[in-house]
Amino acid sequence: MREFVKKWRNEEQGLTLVELIAAMTLLSIAAGIIFSVVTFGMNTYNRVETENALRDDADLLMSSIITELYSYGPELISKNANGITLVRDAGTREERQIIIRNNQLHIGDRTVDTRSVVDMPSETNPTSEASSIELRCKTNVTECSSGLIEIRLVLEQNHNGRNQQLTLESKFGF
Repeated sequence: MREFVKKWRNEEQGLTLVELIAAMTLLSIAAGIIFSVVTFGMNTYNRVETENALRDDADLLMSSIITELYSYGPELISKNANGITLVRDAGTREERQIIIRNNQLHIGDRTVDTRSVVDMPSETNPTSEASSIELRCKTNVTECSSGLIEIRLVLEQNHNGRNQQLTLESKFGF
Protein backbone atom coordinates (compact mmCIF):
# COMPACT_ATOMS: atom_id res chain seq x y z
CA MET A 1 0.00 0.00 0.00
CA ARG A 2 2.80 2.38 0.91
CA GLU A 3 4.51 1.76 -2.41
CA PHE A 4 1.29 2.49 -4.29
CA VAL A 5 0.86 5.81 -2.48
CA LYS A 6 4.50 6.83 -3.13
CA LYS A 7 4.19 5.89 -6.79
CA TRP A 8 0.85 7.72 -7.13
CA ARG A 9 2.25 10.84 -5.43
CA ASN A 10 5.38 10.91 -7.51
CA GLU A 11 3.65 10.42 -10.82
CA GLU A 12 0.99 13.09 -10.20
CA GLN A 13 -1.22 11.70 -12.91
CA GLY A 14 -4.43 11.89 -10.90
CA LEU A 15 -7.31 9.46 -11.03
CA THR A 16 -8.75 7.80 -14.05
CA LEU A 17 -12.44 8.10 -14.80
CA VAL A 18 -12.99 4.44 -13.86
CA GLU A 19 -11.32 4.96 -10.47
CA LEU A 20 -13.35 8.11 -9.85
CA ILE A 21 -16.64 6.38 -10.77
CA ALA A 22 -15.78 3.39 -8.55
CA ALA A 23 -14.93 5.66 -5.60
CA MET A 24 -18.10 7.73 -6.04
CA THR A 25 -20.23 4.56 -6.31
CA LEU A 26 -18.79 3.12 -3.10
CA LEU A 27 -19.20 6.45 -1.34
CA SER A 28 -22.84 6.81 -2.43
CA ILE A 29 -23.66 3.23 -1.37
CA ALA A 30 -22.07 3.79 2.04
CA ALA A 31 -23.84 7.15 2.47
CA GLY A 32 -27.20 5.61 1.48
CA ILE A 33 -26.80 2.79 4.00
CA ILE A 34 -25.77 5.18 6.77
CA PHE A 35 -28.67 7.52 6.00
CA SER A 36 -31.25 4.72 6.00
CA VAL A 37 -29.94 3.28 9.29
CA VAL A 38 -29.99 6.70 10.98
CA THR A 39 -33.48 7.49 9.62
CA PHE A 40 -34.83 4.10 10.72
CA GLY A 41 -33.28 4.60 14.16
CA MET A 42 -34.84 8.05 14.58
CA ASN A 43 -38.28 6.80 13.47
CA THR A 44 -38.08 3.90 15.90
CA TYR A 45 -36.98 6.22 18.70
CA ASN A 46 -39.90 8.60 18.02
CA ARG A 47 -42.40 5.74 17.89
CA VAL A 48 -41.15 4.25 21.17
CA GLU A 49 -41.13 7.70 22.80
CA THR A 50 -44.75 8.27 21.74
CA GLU A 51 -45.81 4.82 22.97
CA ASN A 52 -44.17 5.48 26.33
CA ALA A 53 -45.92 8.86 26.61
CA LEU A 54 -49.25 7.19 25.84
CA ARG A 55 -48.60 4.50 28.45
CA ASP A 56 -47.70 7.14 31.02
CA ASP A 57 -50.91 9.02 30.25
CA ALA A 58 -52.98 5.83 30.45
CA ASP A 59 -51.39 4.96 33.80
CA LEU A 60 -52.10 8.47 35.09
CA LEU A 61 -55.76 8.28 34.06
CA MET A 62 -56.27 4.78 35.48
CA SER A 63 -54.57 5.60 38.78
CA SER A 64 -56.70 8.75 39.07
CA ILE A 65 -59.88 6.70 38.69
CA ILE A 66 -58.77 4.01 41.14
CA THR A 67 -57.53 6.57 43.67
CA GLU A 68 -60.82 8.46 43.51
CA LEU A 69 -62.80 5.27 43.89
CA TYR A 70 -60.95 4.21 47.04
CA SER A 71 -60.48 7.65 48.60
CA TYR A 72 -64.11 8.70 48.09
CA GLY A 73 -65.42 5.44 49.55
CA PRO A 74 -68.82 5.20 47.85
CA GLU A 75 -71.60 3.05 49.22
CA LEU A 76 -73.16 2.68 45.77
CA ILE A 77 -71.98 3.10 42.21
CA SER A 78 -74.47 3.89 39.47
CA LYS A 79 -74.34 4.00 35.67
CA ASN A 80 -74.74 7.18 33.67
CA ALA A 81 -74.47 8.06 29.99
CA ASN A 82 -70.71 8.68 29.82
CA GLY A 83 -69.36 6.89 32.86
CA ILE A 84 -70.23 6.12 36.46
CA THR A 85 -71.45 8.02 39.52
CA LEU A 86 -70.05 7.37 42.99
CA VAL A 87 -72.78 7.71 45.64
CA ARG A 88 -72.22 8.26 49.35
CA ASP A 89 -75.27 8.41 51.60
CA ALA A 90 -74.47 9.60 55.12
CA GLY A 91 -77.73 11.35 55.87
CA THR A 92 -77.47 13.45 52.73
CA ARG A 93 -76.84 11.92 49.35
CA GLU A 94 -73.50 12.96 47.84
CA GLU A 95 -72.60 12.10 44.26
CA ARG A 96 -69.37 12.36 42.32
CA GLN A 97 -69.22 11.51 38.63
CA ILE A 98 -66.37 9.88 36.75
CA ILE A 99 -67.11 10.55 33.08
CA ILE A 100 -65.48 11.02 29.71
CA ARG A 101 -66.62 14.32 28.20
CA ASN A 102 -65.07 16.57 25.55
CA ASN A 103 -62.26 14.08 24.99
CA GLN A 104 -61.14 14.37 28.61
CA LEU A 105 -61.59 12.44 31.82
CA HIS A 106 -63.57 14.32 34.47
CA ILE A 107 -63.65 13.24 38.10
CA GLY A 108 -66.15 15.35 39.97
CA ASP A 109 -65.38 19.00 39.23
CA ARG A 110 -61.80 18.42 38.17
CA THR A 111 -60.38 17.44 34.81
CA VAL A 112 -57.50 14.99 34.78
CA ASP A 113 -54.73 16.57 32.74
CA THR A 114 -52.21 14.49 30.89
CA ARG A 115 -48.66 15.56 30.19
CA SER A 116 -48.96 15.30 26.42
CA VAL A 117 -51.55 16.18 23.81
CA VAL A 118 -53.85 13.19 23.94
CA ASP A 119 -57.14 12.72 22.14
CA MET A 120 -59.61 10.49 23.94
CA PRO A 121 -62.56 9.64 21.69
CA SER A 122 -65.84 9.78 23.56
CA GLU A 123 -69.20 8.07 23.24
CA THR A 124 -70.49 10.84 20.93
CA ASN A 125 -68.67 9.01 18.17
CA PRO A 126 -70.16 5.55 18.74
CA THR A 127 -67.51 3.09 17.65
CA SER A 128 -66.14 0.01 19.29
CA GLU A 129 -62.85 1.87 19.64
CA ALA A 130 -64.29 4.62 21.84
CA SER A 131 -63.24 5.13 25.43
CA SER A 132 -65.79 4.03 27.99
CA ILE A 133 -66.39 3.44 31.67
CA GLU A 134 -68.96 0.69 32.26
CA LEU A 135 -70.55 -0.71 35.40
CA ARG A 136 -71.45 -4.40 35.61
CA CYS A 137 -73.71 -5.41 38.48
CA LYS A 138 -74.78 -8.92 39.43
CA THR A 139 -78.33 -7.99 38.49
CA ASN A 140 -79.56 -5.61 35.82
CA VAL A 141 -79.96 -2.60 38.10
CA THR A 142 -78.55 0.87 37.60
CA GLU A 143 -77.03 1.10 41.11
CA CYS A 144 -75.13 -1.52 43.02
CA SER A 145 -72.94 -1.79 46.10
CA SER A 146 -70.66 -4.44 44.61
CA GLY A 147 -69.83 -5.31 41.06
CA LEU A 148 -67.28 -4.82 38.31
CA ILE A 149 -66.04 -1.60 36.72
CA GLU A 150 -64.76 -1.97 33.16
CA ILE A 151 -62.64 0.87 31.82
CA ARG A 152 -61.56 1.15 28.21
CA LEU A 153 -59.28 4.04 27.31
CA VAL A 154 -58.37 4.71 23.71
CA LEU A 155 -55.58 7.27 23.61
CA GLU A 156 -54.22 8.85 20.46
CA GLN A 157 -51.23 11.07 19.90
CA ASN A 158 -50.13 12.71 16.68
CA HIS A 159 -46.39 12.79 16.11
CA ASN A 160 -44.95 14.10 12.83
CA GLY A 161 -48.24 13.63 11.02
CA ARG A 162 -48.66 10.01 12.14
CA ASN A 163 -51.34 9.03 14.64
CA GLN A 164 -50.39 6.46 17.22
CA GLN A 165 -53.08 4.78 19.24
CA LEU A 166 -53.01 2.87 22.51
CA THR A 167 -55.96 0.94 23.90
CA LEU A 168 -55.99 0.11 27.59
CA GLU A 169 -58.66 -2.14 29.06
CA SER A 170 -58.96 -2.71 32.77
CA LYS A 171 -61.52 -4.43 34.99
CA PHE A 172 -61.68 -4.31 38.75
CA GLY A 173 -64.19 -5.17 41.39
CA PHE A 174 -65.52 -3.07 44.23
